[in-house]
This record gives sequence, C-alpha cells and structure tokens, in this order.
Amino acid sequence: MIFPAVNIIRQELINNGINADFGNISEIVNDNNGINADIVISLINIEENRISRDPNNYVRKDDGIIMKNPAMHLYLTLLFTSVRPAGGYGLSLQDLQNVIGFFQKKYLFDHSNTPALDLNIEKLILDMVSLNLQQLHEIWSVLGGRYFPSVVYRMRMVTIDSLSDLKGPLIEEIQANYFKMK
Repeated sequence: MIFPAVNIIRQELINNGINADFGNISEIVNDNNGINADIVISLINIEENRISRDPNNYVRKDDGIIMKNPAMHLYLTLLFTSVRPAGGYGLSLQDLQNVIGFFQKKYLFDHSNTPALDLNIEKLILDMVSLNLQQLHEIWSVLGGRYFPSVVYRMRMVTIDSLSDLKGPLIEEIQANYFKMK
C-alpha cells in the first residue's frame, strides 16, 4: 500500500497543476539530469503506529476461523523538494507555496473526494511536520548535504493487512469467570 498511497498524492498534485514526480533526492542533489519535475517527492521515513494495532489474531471467514496477524498501520514521512535549476530560487519558493497551499485545502484523501484512491486504502491524512534547524540539517546531511527548498509532510493511515491461509484452532471450550463485588 506504500506505492499506491504516495502515487495518489503525486497524481493529485499533478491534477492541480503542480509538476511533481518521485525521486531519490540524494541522487538528484548530486546530479539534476534525470528529473523533469519541479517538485520531487521522496519517502524519507516509515514508522509503525503500534497504538492502532489490533491484538486479535483470528478472523471469521465463511464458515471457519483463520489466523491473521494484526494489520500494520504506517506513518510515511514525505519530503517535497523544489529542484529548479540555478537562478530559479523564487520559482522554487513558489513551488513550495503551491504544495503547502494544496495540502492546506486538501489534507484528507478518501473515496468521496479522491475517487482514484486505491480500494484497499480507507483514507490518507497529511500533516505538515515543522522541523527546527538542527533537524533540517540532519535530514539534509543524510540526504547528501546540499540543501534545496523543501517541506516535510507525515502521511497517516497507510495500512498493510493480509490474511493467511492457516486455519485457526477449533473452539472446544469456553471458560467464564465470574466474581462477586462487595
């Protein structure tokens, strides 16, 4: 679900007049030849949201029970970088303003406002991440050291879930414990 989630964001930006594409920003920082977009979208981190994890390992399917590992709910951290050629700094700032303005108007993507959203994705929520200078320095040091105007968003609600073919155990006994309250 990672690619469909990030791809729908790219498509929505393009549909709103923002020339965006995927790219490994560390490679683009060193060699700007291979990109034909004004905004480069890079996945810079994946985190698991363990709080939303369902502890149930079994689900009912047809007339039986099958084993199922809990779904993984992910946070994806996306870096939107303006890669205008030299002398285009003002245009780079305008590109970032367009991205921020787009997500200010539409930060929630669901099937009612985004019909092309993958059917396995219920919704996506994008929140801007405010970075201090130290965090910004650390990100760009890891990515190659040369700074480009950029903004970071955290995408919530990316879920990876699949059923196994393993049958669950047959329920043979139900135990109920009752206690008296005084």
